Amino acid sequence: MAYQTGTASDQTDLMNKLSTFAQANGYTQEYYNGTTRFLSLSRSADNLYVSFAWDAVDTIAVYQALGFSATYQEQPWNQANDSGGGSDNLTYYDRGRQVSRIGNGSFTAYHFFAHTNPYCIYIVLEFSPGLYRHFGFGKINKVGTWTGGAFVYGHTWAFADSFQAYDNPQYGAHSVMMDSLFQDGLMYHSTYSENGGGTLHCESLPGQDASSKWGMSGLYAQSSTYLYDRASNPMVRIVGGCRGGMTLRNLGGFLPNLANGFVPIVPMEVFYYRGLSGVDGVYYLGNMHNVGHIHLQGINPGQEIPVGSDVWLAFPMVRKADVGNNNQESENAGIIYKKVT
Repeated sequence: MAYQTGTASDQTDLMNKLSTFAQANGYTQEYYNGTTRFLSLSRSADNLYVSFAWDAVDTIAVYQALGFSATYQEQPWNQANDSGGGSDNLTYYDRGRQVSRIGNGSFTAYHFFAHTNPYCIYIVLEFSPGLYRHFGFGKINKVGTWTGGAFVYGHTWAFADSFQAYDNPQYGAHSVMMDSLFQDGLMYHSTYSENGGGTLHCESLPGQDASSKWGMSGLYAQSSTYLYDRASNPMVRIVGGCRGGMTLRNLGGFLPNLANGFVPIVPMEVFYYRGLSGVDGVYYLGNMHNVGHIHLQGINPGQEIPVGSDVWLAFPMVRKADVGNNNQESENAGIIYKKVT
């Protein structure tokens, strides 16, 4: 378990530092090329394979697969059983799962959080003063006997003038971590956000198609509108996460009071929603390790908060502001991470 913070001069510097941190915390670097801008990391014990491709302009594309082959080291979308996220046309990095609209640096700060049992890495990037993106990979605290548990997510903060999307933290074309509100196919920034949600490796769930290996976090329930992985196998719907779930719905409005030590951290839960052929059902799959929701009333971005003998760091979803006018902001919606040093 570890925590690291610092600055990065550009996207390549950030990804190089992420790779070094990941290798020191239980992951294998399968491939890295800072010139052509590709990075692949794995943790085979968890069947986790994550890749990144970045444009040195504005965007980092994010991929998840179930294997790694050097044949496709610079074509991560062609890796074994690719989940479908991330662009397969590197002229358009901003189609699919991504870390969006961050520029090429220099970046104000990064924060890396690594945990074990289960293994996961969370990245918080302050790409400009007061403006944040969150992305990561690992395995959930899994419940049940189904196969899988490895997750990967990016962070798209969608832009659409007609919807005033930047200053609407509930807008459906945003995708934040594992996110119930994300709607694939919404238009933004002149491209489609298809396959932009976080993905979870999952097999043998009730009613899941025998060929299906993936769940994608998002809003759609109907099989006719939901997406498929790169090999055209159906994906199931994953709900909960950063902007959904029963606990968040019921407890998300509780306000912290640091003066008396009341710090309500709402767990990031992961559910499988089955809504096929008129048969509904919600199955609890687990939760994300050492991360949660928090209301930011009275809490500053990046503030350390003691919780018992532990220390947690709180950040805005995007920016702690409420000025409107299509500014990039998320009001008091916060994400808090356990810091281990």
